[in-house]
Amino acid sequence: MEYLIFDFDGVLGNTWNAVIHGIVASGREPDTESAIENARRYASKRPFHSKELTLSDEKLAAEYEWIRSFGKIVHDHGFTLFDDLVQEILKLEDAKIAVVSSGSQNYVLPALQTTKLQPTHILAFEDHHSKEEKVALVCRDWGIPIEDVYYFTDTLADVYELKDLIAPDKLIGVSWGYCAKEQLLTELPENNILNTPQDLPSLFT
Repeated sequence: MEYLIFDFDGVLGNTWNAVIHGIVASGREPDTESAIENARRYASKRPFHSKELTLSDEKLAAEYEWIRSFGKIVHDHGFTLFDDLVQEILKLEDAKIAVVSSGSQNYVLPALQTTKLQPTHILAFEDHHSKEEKVALVCRDWGIPIEDVYYFTDTLADVYELKDLIAPDKLIGVSWGYCAKEQLLTELPENNILNTPQDLPSLFT
């Protein structure tokens, strides 16, 4: 049995354009250029909402409120999925999967409901601000040690947040998301990066 946890934005969901639209439409940034800079910065640094966050309760509550509004905008704008990856996951005969995202339930849940994937958990920002906490919860529910789980991400932000939690050989980058492969290579070895969705089965052979 393989235990696989997937990020959503940039891994399963081709959400870049919708997210840029959402950043502007929600009022977080004034224009597209600023939104792109915001998204690139967010993807390349340790997230402000990680386990040891320094946000006040008031600011964290405001962030939860914003993510719900932003999520509805992203959902209404629309986006596609990386269907090739979805199909490769469906081909795996002995795998348990979950989705742990910093995106909003308002677009992550409806998008996954259009697929035949059967994740045991779909945890978004509204469930908890920390991916570390969400990954630990999934592993507890699965009854496995955290070192047995793979986590698939497209950002350095996730690598920085999870590198002390996920086993080094199981923190996997994908090259089709928000961070370019060249960026991921600054923190991950070449063997830990999928160039295409079709490379997924090679991790388990």
